[in-house]
Amino acid sequence: MPFTTERNVLASGVVVLRLTGTMTMGAQLQQLEWDIAELLKNSQKRIAVDMAAITYLDSSAIGAIVGASGSVRTAGGQLRLAAVTDRVKTIFKMTGLERVLGVDATVDEAVAKLAAVDPS
Repeated sequence: MPFTTERNVLASGVVVLRLTGTMTMGAQLQQLEWDIAELLKNSQKRIAVDMAAITYLDSSAIGAIVGASGSVRTAGGQLRLAAVTDRVKTIFKMTGLERVLGVDATVDEAVAKLAAVDPS
């Protein structure tokens, strides 16, 4: 399944970035970087990444996620991962990523945490 992204800006100003498919090395991962860069350019710095429809990710994808989180943090924002599947959660545990990034059980939980953050 090809990798796609879809954005939804909520009334709270939090952006939900829904990822779908498999995240593996290749040009499609650059779309995630472009989406994050565009959001930051538009001062949208509170981002919940909905990963419920991600079936697999490789080390390149992990690097892209860490890079995206770093870009958001550098811009004074916050990125949270949400609704991670069991298969992807196992990969996050093996790599220690769940200790580095905010990972929430549901998108609603991530959005609530981000909505409580001062957007300035």
